[in-house]
Amino acid sequence: MNRRVAAVHVCVPRYLPHVIRLLMISLATPAAMAQTSTPPASSSTTAPSSSSSDKQTVTLNEVMVTANRRREPEREVPMHVDTVQAATLQQLGAKNLNDYVSYQPGVFFASAGGAGQGELVMRGVSTGNQTSPTVSLYIDDVPVGGSTAYAASATFLFDPALLDLDHIEFLYGPQGTLYGAGSMGGLVKYVTVKPDLSGFSGNVGGDVSNTNRGGTSYSEHASVNLPLVKDKVALRASVVDQHITGVYRAVGETPAGGADRTHTKGARLQLEIDPIDKLTLNVTAMAQKIMADGLSMGDFNLQGQPISGGPYNRALNHREPFTQTLQLYSFHAGYDFDWATVDWISAYQDFVNHSVQDYPDSFLGLLNQIGPLFGVNQPLSSLYVDSQYTVHKASQEIRVTSKKNQTFDWLFGVWLNREDVWEQYVLQGDNVPPPGTAPLIAQAVDSRFEEYAGYGDLTWHINPTLDLTVGARASGNTQTLSNFEDGAFAGSQGGFREHVKDQDVTKMVTLSWRPTSTDNFYMRASTGYRPGGLQAPLQSTLLVPNPNATSTFGSDNLESYELGYKGSYLDHHLNVGLDGYDIEWHHMQLYTYTLGNTIIQNAGDARIKGIEMQGNYSNGPWELGASGTYTDAFTDNGAPQLGIQPDARLPYSARWAGTVSGKYKFIVAGTDAYIGAVVRGSSRRNAGFDGDTSDPNFKLPGFMFLDLNVGVNLRGGANVDFYVRNVTNRQVPIGTLNDEAVNFLATVGGPMLVQMSTPRTVGMAFNVPF
Repeated sequence: MNRRVAAVHVCVPRYLPHVIRLLMISLATPAAMAQTSTPPASSSTTAPSSSSSDKQTVTLNEVMVTANRRREPEREVPMHVDTVQAATLQQLGAKNLNDYVSYQPGVFFASAGGAGQGELVMRGVSTGNQTSPTVSLYIDDVPVGGSTAYAASATFLFDPALLDLDHIEFLYGPQGTLYGAGSMGGLVKYVTVKPDLSGFSGNVGGDVSNTNRGGTSYSEHASVNLPLVKDKVALRASVVDQHITGVYRAVGETPAGGADRTHTKGARLQLEIDPIDKLTLNVTAMAQKIMADGLSMGDFNLQGQPISGGPYNRALNHREPFTQTLQLYSFHAGYDFDWATVDWISAYQDFVNHSVQDYPDSFLGLLNQIGPLFGVNQPLSSLYVDSQYTVHKASQEIRVTSKKNQTFDWLFGVWLNREDVWEQYVLQGDNVPPPGTAPLIAQAVDSRFEEYAGYGDLTWHINPTLDLTVGARASGNTQTLSNFEDGAFAGSQGGFREHVKDQDVTKMVTLSWRPTSTDNFYMRASTGYRPGGLQAPLQSTLLVPNPNATSTFGSDNLESYELGYKGSYLDHHLNVGLDGYDIEWHHMQLYTYTLGNTIIQNAGDARIKGIEMQGNYSNGPWELGASGTYTDAFTDNGAPQLGIQPDARLPYSARWAGTVSGKYKFIVAGTDAYIGAVVRGSSRRNAGFDGDTSDPNFKLPGFMFLDLNVGVNLRGGANVDFYVRNVTNRQVPIGTLNDEAVNFLATVGGPMLVQMSTPRTVGMAFNVPF
């Protein structure tokens, strides 16, 4: 059974701070400046406030983030946080989530076919085929997408176009105390531009580019800010329309060039009302739709060779359209009581993913052989899955945050969430002859996930330089799962209904020491988890018994221990960061595929150890940056029943990854201009576990890409940027389709579906404010 389109178908000592400080001082030498800095995506602009209590004066060029649910300088946050500005993404020609994260070492987007399809990985917390996310995704204060396996939430991920985006925050490490389940590896937060109550403004812009092997891509966007009542009421509206060329070619029964071309369109409305000084009301409505003609995948064998005529070719008997639609509505009220701020955040979203996936000829041939044993006597010319996942999610959060005090600060809140998911799944084939369709499995799944939690933290300012923070979150959930299944190859004829309750507690302790105004040392211990769940009570597959199948699987959890340093040198021209972490991951949730069924098991533990380094140097016309990660992610005891041995590397964890950038600003013809370059690279990755009996490993080579950009800032604030991505036109595999059925077939001669790097792209982007 195809987990990609049927994820539920489970009928489917001590560190010495002085040593670190000496290291940081050594990094401040001229010889090290060019090697120590933050990624090019790091920014030093001030982020907008997201709460009525956050109207405070900040230092010019200071990075402000909301990682701890407070707006505070990034250098004071005792954990690794990076930001990337929307303006920087425009300069680099970044168009989707895969592009956004490619400049963040330690973050990887494992594509499952293109925009909107895949999973985020941070700090190597991944099993390849994920049951549910290990990285949470937020828009402002609202989590987006499903939380469980039933919603295929590790396969379909909201992929936003640059729709009125101000910046993106990357929070590394488990965020379970403040953000809840599904943030074991970290969190990605999209922070949007807020309405401006003071005056009228807006902007229009676009992007035109050409990609080797593909063609022309283009996009347009516009935003307008309308003050309806000066300093009291403002409305902000934004639209985007984006067309991305396809670079993959379909061959076989349904030939087509540019088979993965994608069209994304979206709109966003925000109304902000400040009726009195202490009260802020914000109502937001947004919608986005992604429409792709097919998967961005080519056919490869397990030895890493293309098998359908080229690395960007895919043999298809049936086309594979994909659509993703998100409608999100939220209400945020913030009131300042002087001693504390209360935030009330209500949200509702409708998230729909509809996909078609063609099965390879090897599977088609196999089913034509065994079909008569199950009453399917007519041979099939194609075999494909048509599925739709609909997630209705309503959430409510109430948070009380104290003012900054000399002795104690605190925060506490409650969280309620209800997700209803409907899956419509059909495995079917086309007959030859006569024309017609033969349904092999038809499945309707309904599930509900209800979550409730209370959380909080308390910071004790022991003295002006030393802070201790403790926090906890107690969560509970109830889940129901009902299924009706029919067809010749149904694993469980008829239907069933199941129910389960569960609870989890996450904890956090942080010690932060700031001996000077430019040094911040911290130690942090935190935990995270993913909820367990239900699955069909199957004890057999089509061919052999499956004694490991049970009707439930448990939550998995991890503990993370981190020590870090953030410092500023050379009169704030040089800013550096260094952190090391040790993660212990217990009871990993793993998929097992045997022909006919997929089940989820808790199997084995893992250990992840790593170091992350960032920094930037800015002086006069020069901006230099670099960041890098070292990750050692491996199983502890393995999963012998699945063939996964101890000390096996975890999927998608590159041992080394890094980014180096440089920008030089100058004046030409009286106009501000710049020229920049970025080099990003990674060592090799595994797409799966060595020895996995149901999900074979595909080895992804290391890579290095060079990007160039140049731009001018015109009078009135308009800017024009020219860019070249992947200048040397490197064409290397960078990911695989995590699909149990397809990967299982690869072991018997079927193709492995592999995503290649996007060929050289040359483009121009512009933005005109008014």
